[in-house]
Amino acid sequence: MKAAARTGGRHAPRTLKEHPSCAWCGACSVVCPVYRVDVRESLTARGKMHLLASPLARRPSATFQDIFSRCLLCGACENTCPRQLPIRELVVAARSGFSAFYGRHGVRKTLARLALSRPPLLDGLVRAGVLLEDRLRSLPADSGLRLKLGLLEDRPVLARSGIPSGCRQERPGAVGYFTGCLARHLQPAVGRATVRLLGDLAGRRAFVPAGQCCCGLAALSAGRSDEARRLARRNMEAFAGSQGPILTSCASCSAHLAAYPDLFRDDPALYRQAQAFAGRVREFGDFFLEPARAAGLRARAPVRVHYHDPCHLRFSARGGAAPRRLLDSIGRARRTEPEQGPLCCGQGGLFHLGYPELSMAVFRKCLEGAMAERPGLVVTTCSGCLMQWQEGAARERAGVRVLHLAVFLDECLSPAGEGSGGS
Repeated sequence: MKAAARTGGRHAPRTLKEHPSCAWCGACSVVCPVYRVDVRESLTARGKMHLLASPLARRPSATFQDIFSRCLLCGACENTCPRQLPIRELVVAARSGFSAFYGRHGVRKTLARLALSRPPLLDGLVRAGVLLEDRLRSLPADSGLRLKLGLLEDRPVLARSGIPSGCRQERPGAVGYFTGCLARHLQPAVGRATVRLLGDLAGRRAFVPAGQCCCGLAALSAGRSDEARRLARRNMEAFAGSQGPILTSCASCSAHLAAYPDLFRDDPALYRQAQAFAGRVREFGDFFLEPARAAGLRARAPVRVHYHDPCHLRFSARGGAAPRRLLDSIGRARRTEPEQGPLCCGQGGLFHLGYPELSMAVFRKCLEGAMAERPGLVVTTCSGCLMQWQEGAARERAGVRVLHLAVFLDECLSPAGEGSGGS
């Protein structure tokens, strides 16, 4: 998102004058997950490009802002655009000029973004959520609040998470672990599994700097690039004292960490630091592919596994090949693929908070395709996708287990009953 990184918080939205013009071919409409469930031309990339080229972009109304909020930033349109328009950066740049609480449930999205950027606040909210869940057992099992609170791990699990709180010095051969918000605060079983895999599968120690925070993707996606740069600088400083690779268990975090140089194009010194940092970032599946093959992992019982593609990984240069090859190497695990190919789950970072009904409609399309192959397990490596699948599968009574890939690998590595657990 090179142009988006230079918009600087609340600057005016960019227009198509700075890029090749849209050909209005409609290729983006076919692949847009939002358009598939809400057939309105304005919600396609083609529709948004038309609006950006119009006088309406100069003073965006509430309706204009709502249209640009109804975008998952999944990258499907950009991937298929024959003119290779930077559609995501144009949408983000437009958002940078919107009011503070733009779109539906703007206050809710803003509070969530602020919580993500402040680890102590997020940790306090998680603790409050766990206590609240205990007091709401009388709510129907399929109530939205119960389902969301059910994504949190209870306190005993959190207490024995096994994620180092922060080593002051990197040990020789250590791998820096960027935990992300999920593995640190919401579901530390993912972090515990990742640390265990580093030691028992890859033979490496985990180095977990205490000063790390949210990767900043939510801030940038909201058009708040000043906030995104602040978070990026904090993370670069946290890992500055180490030299080894930086692993993260979240595909979206991985993609954004690798794109940090785009945030500092106008600052040569920080740009060089960001390049050095980004060059160390390793995608989860790629990092563990060869160690998993060498270990000859086996599932505890025969299982059909659906791998859900995180969009940030699927539409990147790395793609989703490594996680698939890793799954294919596991004995007694048979990977399934939807007939129509990978689909977006509809989580979209803060999108699911602003448009929960639309988000769940997109998810049902994804669920329908995946469940046609009758998997017994769904795995993914994106924190947002994981929670969307966990909540959505429970809401739709899909009868399928949903795990982070790290937790599944840990189960394959561990004797029965000694794995990290999961939803």
